[in-house]
Amino acid sequence: MKIVLIPPLLCSPLAYAPVLDTVWTRGQVTLADTRHDDTIAAMADRILRENAGDIAVLGTSMGGYVALEVIRQAPDRVTALALVSTSARADTTEQIQSRTRQSALVENGHFDALVDAAFPGVVAPDNESDDALLATWRSMTTPVGADAFLRQQQAIVQRDDLRSILPSIACPTAIIHGARDRLIPISAAEEMAAALPAARYTVIEGAGHFLFHEQPAAARDAVNAWLESAT
Repeated sequence: MKIVLIPPLLCSPLAYAPVLDTVWTRGQVTLADTRHDDTIAAMADRILRENAGDIAVLGTSMGGYVALEVIRQAPDRVTALALVSTSARADTTEQIQSRTRQSALVENGHFDALVDAAFPGVVAPDNESDDALLATWRSMTTPVGADAFLRQQQAIVQRDDLRSILPSIACPTAIIHGARDRLIPISAAEEMAAALPAARYTVIEGAGHFLFHEQPAAARDAVNAWLESAT
């Protein structure tokens, strides 16, 4: 099995460190590069061009938007799909306004401030004071850099609403979401699960948006169950 992991917004491949060994035991692993394109469609096209043949795709947050676009562009090539901490909806006006403010902060030279300001929103409330998680967050976001972040933000704002393709997805699919996700509410996962009744839907208790690092054991179990269903 060839597995493509697509990182979240502002995150290096370290986002997948807690589950990488679990995925690697199932086959070849590729970590997608989403730093260079400014549309979700182009990110998906790059993944398809750089990975020949059939692929299993796992995307988290922004990576989930890209994963859905991959299966829209090449449904016959995707053998399994995992959507983690994500949504099939396009951004609301309020979300676009928030992203515009974040981008303006970075354009004005405050990338490091943006990284730290974003942290409380990506973890469950009980984890806001976790210094180890904050250090991990900084280590995986800082290498992405301001320019790539701005391209990613542009891509997210312009993305299509892909709820209409959900009922057509036939491959083994997992939906994994943190019970205390404040960035993308759990209702987004419930909506996808309702449209994909055969999907494996897992709620990770005690986790926010940063679930792989907040609850690594539960995350590994969920990913392993998805991979089991795909083989």
